[in-house]
Amino acid sequence: MTFAEVFKNAQWVGPDAECAAPYMREIIEIDGETYSAEISICGLGFFELYINGARVSGDVFAPVTSDYCKREFTVCGQPFPEELRHRVYYVKYDVSGYLQPGKNAICMALGPGWFAQNIWTDPGCEPRYGDVRLAYILTARGADGAQSTFVSGPQIKWAQGPVCKYNLFSGEEQDMALSRDGWLEPEYDDSDWHASRVLDDLDTAYQPQDCPADAVVRHIRPRRIGEKDGAVIYDLGENISGTPVLLAHGNAGDVVEMRMAEEIKEGALDEAYVHCQCERFTLDGEPRTLHARFTWFGFRYFSVVGPADVVDCLVIHSNIPVTAEFDSDNETLNWLFDAYIRTQLCNMHAGIPSDCPHLERRGYTGDGQLVCQSAMITLDAQSFYRKWMRDIEDCQDDITGHVQYTAPYTRCGGGPGGWGCAIVHVPYCYYLQYGDAEPMRRMLPRMLKYFEYLEAHSENKLVVSDNPEQWCLGDWCAPPVLEVPDGLDRSTWAGPDAMRIPEPFVNNYFYIKSMREVLAICEVLGIHEYDDMLNARIDERVKAIMDNYFDPATGDFANNDQGSNAFAIDLGLGDERTLENMVRHYNEIGCFDTGIFGTDIVPRVLFERGYAQTAFNLISSERAVSFEAMRALGATTLWEEWPIKHERSHSHPMFGGVVRYLFEYLLGIGHVGAGWDKIEIKPQPVVGLNYVSGSIATPRGRVSVRINRVDDHLVIDVHMDDPKGAAFVLGEVRYELTETDSQFIAMA
Repeated sequence: MTFAEVFKNAQWVGPDAECAAPYMREIIEIDGETYSAEISICGLGFFELYINGARVSGDVFAPVTSDYCKREFTVCGQPFPEELRHRVYYVKYDVSGYLQPGKNAICMALGPGWFAQNIWTDPGCEPRYGDVRLAYILTARGADGAQSTFVSGPQIKWAQGPVCKYNLFSGEEQDMALSRDGWLEPEYDDSDWHASRVLDDLDTAYQPQDCPADAVVRHIRPRRIGEKDGAVIYDLGENISGTPVLLAHGNAGDVVEMRMAEEIKEGALDEAYVHCQCERFTLDGEPRTLHARFTWFGFRYFSVVGPADVVDCLVIHSNIPVTAEFDSDNETLNWLFDAYIRTQLCNMHAGIPSDCPHLERRGYTGDGQLVCQSAMITLDAQSFYRKWMRDIEDCQDDITGHVQYTAPYTRCGGGPGGWGCAIVHVPYCYYLQYGDAEPMRRMLPRMLKYFEYLEAHSENKLVVSDNPEQWCLGDWCAPPVLEVPDGLDRSTWAGPDAMRIPEPFVNNYFYIKSMREVLAICEVLGIHEYDDMLNARIDERVKAIMDNYFDPATGDFANNDQGSNAFAIDLGLGDERTLENMVRHYNEIGCFDTGIFGTDIVPRVLFERGYAQTAFNLISSERAVSFEAMRALGATTLWEEWPIKHERSHSHPMFGGVVRYLFEYLLGIGHVGAGWDKIEIKPQPVVGLNYVSGSIATPRGRVSVRINRVDDHLVIDVHMDDPKGAAFVLGEVRYELTETDSQFIAMA
């Protein structure tokens, strides 16, 4: 849609001078009682809407972010040449209950968000899209049927709000003397406010926001744990995204500063995990509430310096309900589920599934495609991922087909396999979960265009490069050194502080997987004109992997290092030795040796091929490279790096792809086809797990499974809201389910 189609004769307006976060208001006159009223509004980057002193909606960081419009910037010293697509989201609110006869104050607070934030400080490197701006159209219908329309224009006045300096990543500086008490009310005297200036339209598409905004989802009462160098230190008990809330009690001119961190060291914030997060307030002598306004922080601990009391902490993320439950007698598995849910939610802001809520906050396509299935089965996330798929489409180069490492695009690093192939994998997973084929149909031409890009960046049928001077990663964040079982040669297992699987091997793996997924997509859509081409390319790419990475003397691929055999087995490559070597390797080392992709692939390959015990042992391992090692170090969210080298973010969901295996394999809650039309309960019991229970919400209702090991028997209870066409499978035995509740008893 165009601006005129949405906002009619409204105009974009903004401050007529430099202002990071203005207050904007106008007075409109309503004749008589209002029967109904609706506003379509967009404030970029973020806005808050108030009418007659009341905040309209609990939305935070609205509208959701996107690749708003074209910018001129450089990457690696060269002009960014790619042609992306752009869109801006606007929000519709029913404001019927907010208007009154006579004067009405329509008030907005604007913050820069992603739109007006300079992402990089280097000259020319990814500047902001533009200055903060506002547009709206408000339509009110009276009880007599008469309709009045009000639109944004230069009649709107503005003034500097308290947020004087802003950085989306590191925080704000607020001057509370600019609070402008009463500015939300119709009677407020704004005679000294400034007239807005009219801004040019953006060359973009406009779309109503159809996914959840952020919200304050819960509150935590912080616990004071000490004082160090004049700073009072607080602990939330868990790693969150959000902001502390303070109550000022100082004099005018006093300064209050709060700093946030993920870790604590020697009684103070650990500077390595502060990530530059700081909020600074200059007081005006009034007892004001202090908190971040247009940004969020990722933290567990925070410090306060200055005359203010801590009264609350707001947990903020996309307003997405958790729809799954999990419990067992294994504390590592319980922690893994809880930590993943917390981490995933901490990384859902403004419509983006981010890598971390502080350092980068980008929608990495690698991280996002890795965990999309876990998110889809544990959260009510359908509309969220429907929006993110548009971001992936928009960030594909219309010229070459290149898919960026983040969606929306922000300068970053990644690779052509595990990142760009999200343009195939996410819509395919979306279809399997929800039964909705529309995104696949719409995106199929873009998937094929990306394949042409991969062909153009190949040598000898291996994907060997990405755009010049940009990253070409393989299995990112593999552990630098493994814990070695007694009796094994450490030199066999110790490796450099980097990925050891060859990047072209990983890239070809994802290319082959993606082509097979496109063949499946084409089968669903009834399109077969690409079958021969795709099958021929798959054969070529498989041959290239066999020629370059398979060792016929051992049966291994790429030395069976960091899960490389699992990559190959997942493609159906190798011989009986390949799987045997892989299983023996993980039985011997007893922990992961993999990066973000291998950690997802290895246990799935083991579960799928009858080695549930080995997969369970890996996921529940207590060795150094394990989830339990994170838990033992006090983690409440998943980390970017394994505990053997935990130097960066402590809120990264990318290792959480394995969470779906708790449901799909240990509990056996799975389905055949798309949309959960044919449900199969097919648990894989393992030694060391005597009780496990869980449930998920599917498009066909809730499915719950509870497994108890009683002496030498398994007691398996199954509940399904809709058992029609469902089956229970244990080993070679299959039962068709006809009752809502069923119980099965089998030998352990």
